[in-house]
Amino acid sequence: MRYCPECGDEYGDAVAACPRCRVVLEREPPADGREPEVVHRVPDAAAGALLCGVLEHHGIQSILRSATLPAYGTVRRDWTTTAWGEILVAREDAPEARALIADYLAALERGGEVRRAARFSGLRSSSRR
Repeated sequence: MRYCPECGDEYGDAVAACPRCRVVLEREPPADGREPEVVHRVPDAAAGALLCGVLEHHGIQSILRSATLPAYGTVRRDWTTTAWGEILVAREDAPEARALIADYLAALERGGEVRRAARFSGLRSSSRR
């Protein structure tokens, strides 16, 4: 048997890559046995990388999976979504990941000034004088 390192599905020896995730199968099942869950769909790679960074900053491992097929431009592996891709996390981390993403997106919606670290605030205010 072979296993997908992303979704954990198992396939026979004749299958080389996961048809859903498009990754090469491994002989051993995923070490942690945690099946990933989609927590957010993203419009582009930059937004996905940014949100994955937010999750990883909070200790949540994430996978950014494109909806397009590698080397085929805009040909999608899944035509049921208009999103560029999706963020997957372990099932037990999904509620916290969704909350973190929602909080981050809400903060972006509110707008406002981005605050720098306290050690730079004195430099910024003194340069305005």
